[in-house]
Amino acid sequence: MSESIHFSIKYDGPALANHQMDLRELAPALIALSNLLEEANKTAFADASEVRVHVQGNFKGGSFGVDLIAIQGITQQIVSIFSGAEATATANLFAILSGLGLLGAGGLIGVIKWLKGRKPSMIRTEGDKAIFELRLSESIETFETDLVTGKLYQNRIVRQALAKVLRPLEREGVDIFATGRDGKTEVVVEKADVASFEMAASEADVVSDTLSSGVLLQIESPVFKDDNKWRFSDGAASFFAEVADKQFLKRVNAGEERFGKGDVLLVDLRRIQTITDNGLKLEYIIAKVNEHRAPLQIRLV
Repeated sequence: MSESIHFSIKYDGPALANHQMDLRELAPALIALSNLLEEANKTAFADASEVRVHVQGNFKGGSFGVDLIAIQGITQQIVSIFSGAEATATANLFAILSGLGLLGAGGLIGVIKWLKGRKPSMIRTEGDKAIFELRLSESIETFETDLVTGKLYQNRIVRQALAKVLRPLEREGVDIFATGRDGKTEVVVEKADVASFEMAASEADVVSDTLSSGVLLQIESPVFKDDNKWRFSDGAASFFAEVADKQFLKRVNAGEERFGKGDVLLVDLRRIQTITDNGLKLEYIIAKVNEHRAPLQIRLV
């Protein structure tokens, strides 16, 4: 037994005025769409049955459109994910498609369009919400979405597959990718948005993102150029860290903070571990400087 959701995708632009599209461009995009749903399903619902994508009927006119069916089998594992007795695989499918942003507003497509190629400063959860934070020079912008979308964004394979689905927009004369149901367009991605999806696809997967308060660090090398990282020691190892405390940097630039050899900072330290194409990477960010202390002194007994 299985459940399904019917939806359509469409590429639009002057190059498709005759309702024809090069199979060498379409086939990789459709395969990427299938891979996208499969990986999204594993990310959102690890124990669920696989998702398959079938093409239904003929390729339609109206630029170049394809009718698709997302199909998922019903298993006990799927039903047990939801608290309601009436929940079925359809709920999973809709959560995946909306989480990706292929149906309805927002989702992964909405997040990436909002970020515009920028990397989120933090992704935090509050109840059933995932909140993306983007720290700007004088403010913090936020984008609130669901937990499924938060999980999908943090999977680089998902972001890479989505970028491949949108790759036909890089061709001259193909300007729009759209999705929807029942003949109605629900989501539109324009050619100008494609660069943001390619940049998101290249970002590393976040394995862990932790914030520790009251961490004592010794300054090894302060840097007074914007966007350069300072070098610290925590007593076990030396590392470079971005100083993201704008108020502290403002005092440094105003000459209100003076540094000597061996000075220490009591900070809130953020550690971000990611997986890149070259392996594991650990990034350090000084979220807040709570106190600037003179060099540590050895007590004489």
